[in-house]
Formats: sequence, structure tokens, C-alpha cells
Amino acid sequence: MIKNLAFFILCSLPWVSQAHPDHTHEAAHHAHAEPGSVQLMHARLRDFLPTASSTAGYFTLANASQQAMTLVKAEIEGLGRVEIHEHTHVNGMMRMQKIDKLEIAPDSQVEFKPGGYHLMAFEPTKPLKVGENRKLTLYFADGNRVYGLIEVVSLKAQMDNAKNGHQHH
Repeated sequence: MIKNLAFFILCSLPWVSQAHPDHTHEAAHHAHAEPGSVQLMHARLRDFLPTASSTAGYFTLANASQQAMTLVKAEIEGLGRVEIHEHTHVNGMMRMQKIDKLEIAPDSQVEFKPGGYHLMAFEPTKPLKVGENRKLTLYFADGNRVYGLIEVVSLKAQMDNAKNGHQHH
């Protein structure tokens, strides 16, 4: 219990100290590598379907700096392997493929969403529970890391949110 409380407090401190003005949101949806440089928003991870061996994660990653940032790796607490993927159209077919790096241009953002960039997560070491938050770590080529929490959501809840035009939670 104390270990979990300490982890929560430790994970919460960067958001409290580096909140940005004119924008309110739950602390669990934001993180920064350096004040104002990279923002992780609206992170959510689908619960595993009953017989599935993988699941998908989505979020928005904003680069407010004047330099490109290159995402090279992601980790999610309690999952053995996490990969960065993209959907592409090849010969009229939609195809998903793993990518080794993703460049985020200066002063821009990339949305990880169904049908585009996303995380694929495999090999759970502890079961996911809808509504819980897991630690998400994003690694960049320059050595920076962004820490945040990713909320576990059900596929049904995600589909309902998409129908209502509210995809980021």
C-alpha cells in the first residue's frame, strides 16, 4: 500500500510542478520531458480482449520546442513488450507495421489513434483492469524521457467516446 502511494505521489509531482497555463485537465493525462517542450496528453490503453495476445495504446504527443524530437521506444508498466506502429496503405490494402522511430516536428503534435500511429502492447505480466492507470515511459533519441500515466479503457467505452466525438478519454 505504501509502495503504491509513493509511486502515485512520485508520478504526480512532475505534472503539478509543470502545468501549463490556460489549459486544465486531469494530471494523469500530461507529462513533460523539459518544461514546455514535450507534452503527453489523453493517454489510454485498451484492455485485452478475451483471446487477444496484444492491445493498442493511443495518446497525443506535442512538441512545443524549436527542435524535432524523435520517439524511439515506449514502455508500459506490467507489459512485457511495447512497440510503436503505424497503419499504411499498400496496394489498396491497409497494413500495420512496426516502426523504429517517429520524428515529431518542432512546434507540432502527433496523434496516436486507430488507423494511424499507435502503440502495440504484448505479454502482460499482470492483468489490466479497466479504469486503472499504468506508468507510461516514452524514450527519445536525444536521451530525454517523458513519464505519464496511461488509463486502461474498454473497447466499448472507446467506441462510445468516438461516436460522441470525444476521443481523447
